[in-house]
This record gives sequence, C-alpha cells and structure tokens, in this order.
Amino acid sequence: MVYHHPMIPELRLLARAIKYRHKLDPAEIAFMLAAVKPGQTVLDLGAHKGAYAYWLAKAVGRAGRVLCVEPQQQLAEALEQVMATRPQVSVEWTAISDTTGTGTLSLRPDGSSHGASITGFADGEVGPTVEVPTTTLADLLDRHGVDRLDFIKCDVEGHEGAVFAAAAEVIERYQPTILIECEERHAQGPHAGVSGLVNIFEPMGYRIRLFHGGSLHPVSEFDASTHQTYGQGEYANNFVLEPGESGCLRV
Repeated sequence: MVYHHPMIPELRLLARAIKYRHKLDPAEIAFMLAAVKPGQTVLDLGAHKGAYAYWLAKAVGRAGRVLCVEPQQQLAEALEQVMATRPQVSVEWTAISDTTGTGTLSLRPDGSSHGASITGFADGEVGPTVEVPTTTLADLLDRHGVDRLDFIKCDVEGHEGAVFAAAAEVIERYQPTILIECEERHAQGPHAGVSGLVNIFEPMGYRIRLFHGGSLHPVSEFDASTHQTYGQGEYANNFVLEPGESGCLRV
C-alpha cells in the first residue's frame, strides 16, 4: 500500500511555481506580479498544473479572484484539489474557445500533458483525442458572475486567435492586461499567429510587446525565423498586450 502525504501535491505545486518564476519564465512572472494587484479578478486560461495560478493567487490575495480554466480533466481535478485551501481560486474543467458546447482536444502521442490543443497540431503529430466541454470567454464570465476583469494569462496552444476574436466585446468592456503565449508553429485559421493578435488587438488600442532577452520589445520587431526557430538562439513565444489610454495605441 502506498501512502501519499496530503502535503505532497502542495509541495509539487510550490516547486513548479518556483521553477517557472526563477528559471523558465522569470521576466513574464515578474511582469505579472507587478501588474496584478490585491483584490483584482484574473483568469488563467490553460492553467495546466498551476504554476502561474499559484502566483496569481498570491497577487490578488483573498479579496481577489482567480478563475482557472483547464481542458485536461485530470489536470483540472488535481488543480482544484490543491487549490482547495485558497478560497480566491476557482477551477473549471473546460476548454476556452470561440463557441460554447463541446470540442475535440488533441493530445500528444507520447502522453505528455504539455501542448494539448483544441485546434489539433499543425505538425500532424496527434495522439489520442477526447471530447471536452468548451466555453466562450463571455459565457465563462457570466457563469461565474464576474463583473470585472483585470488580467488574463492565456496559454491555449494556437487557439488564442479564435478565442479573442470571439471575445472582442468582453475585451473592449473590461480592457484587461493580457499575458499570452503565441507560436507561429501552431498557427491555423484566419486569426492565428502573431499577426492574428495584431489584427484583433491593435484596432482596440492595445500595445503588444514580446518578451525576449529578459525584456519587452515592440511586436514590430518580431521575426519568427529569429525568435521562434529552435536552435537559433532564445525561443521567444510570450507576449504582453496592454490597453492604451483613451482607446489610442501606445507606442
């Protein structure tokens, strides 16, 4: 019989959160912690195993709200359990999408939980597929009674363009700051890739910047062959989208 100490999931969460903050995504998490304030309402779209949700929960405090969305049922249930002692955190098993209903989640053939995608894989390396519930951003907020939205962290493996194209009204209403992963290798569909983000957000007055070399650079400097080719220096796939003042794009 194997006994699992109840603190083990919490320690694993802490170790993962520390790894992301100090090794994997230090600049991104530093930006997030500076941007998110106590009492705010934030979303973690594609929460995975909770590395970002851990820091978001600390940033908003018990007076705030963190709503986590995760399409892999086992991960969502595990995250809900480990976050049970944090009343500001809610976890929902669903895939954020451009429609509310059901969709097909593609998994990698090697069994890895990284990279699960509602859009499938452009490289064709698809493993098992499972049916999952889907929701639009507007329906998600309505369902949870959210009446403010300050920050979004989004990692949805190539589906981000479709998600936000369908959520333009929500974005214009709340003007949240957004930290988003976007990779050209996942680009599929009319709103896909970095150009898709630009086409969606710049008309709404958002400034878009790329994390590279530990600092932020204008999206105009983005070059997929330089920033997103493995073996060609630092791989940069995280972007910050910030609302402009009075609807004007900040330079």
